[in-house]
This record gives sequence, C-alpha cells and structure tokens, in this order.
Amino acid sequence: MTRVLVAEDNPSVAKFYRLALERVGGFEVICTEDVDEILRRVSERTADIAILDVSLRNSRYAGRNIDGLEIARLIRSLPEGKDFPLLLATASAMEGDRQRLMAASGADDYLAKPIYDPQMLVDKVRELMAR
Repeated sequence: MTRVLVAEDNPSVAKFYRLALERVGGFEVICTEDVDEILRRVSERTADIAILDVSLRNSRYAGRNIDGLEIARLIRSLPEGKDFPLLLATASAMEGDRQRLMAASGADDYLAKPIYDPQMLVDKVRELMAR
C-alpha cells in the first residue's frame, strides 16, 4: 500500500487530503508537520511520497521555523531523498509560481490550492509514483 506523507498546517485541508487519499485512492496517509519525523520517514522509507504545503506555519527544524520549500530541500539532501517523489501544494498560484517553486525546492510537481477534486489529487499521486 502506498504511504503518503502530508505536511499541511490547515486542519481542514489535512482532513481533505486524508479522506481523499484514503477513500478514493486507497492510500495510507500520515499527516505531520514535524520535520524530524518527515526526514526520518524518508530516510527509513516508511513513506513513499510527500505532499508539502509551501507555507507551513508550525514546522520547526534546528530551532527555527521552516516552510515546505526548505523541507523539500532537506529531503533532497538525504541519500534516500534524491529520487523521493515530492509534490508541493500552495494557494500561491500566480503565473510563473509553478516553475519558481519547483526550481527553489527540487520538488517533482506542484498543486494549486484549493483542491476540490479528490480524484485529481489521487491521479497526481499515482502519476508521481509511476515515474
């Protein structure tokens, strides 16, 4: 079973991800903003893909707040994180943001929020897992 790691600070959005990914996709979902846990799960391969909110407010690492872009860069710096599927999610969906955010983070793809279609989310996760 595919295990999806979700880093999202909005409880209602995290709930949507969980319901969509579990019910529609049949995935196991792990929601956490704990950066140490995220990095551990990537290193130990106890997650298969991560969805990272770009503008996390509650994630801390090495004594400071960090966002989803920084978490993505930390994941990419791990030996096990070089090819780990990363999907960014952000409400900042302006022209050019997709390319800028992906280049700044090393993520594989990007979702503009709000996300209303559970099947689209599941399809995006499946697409990244198939790469």
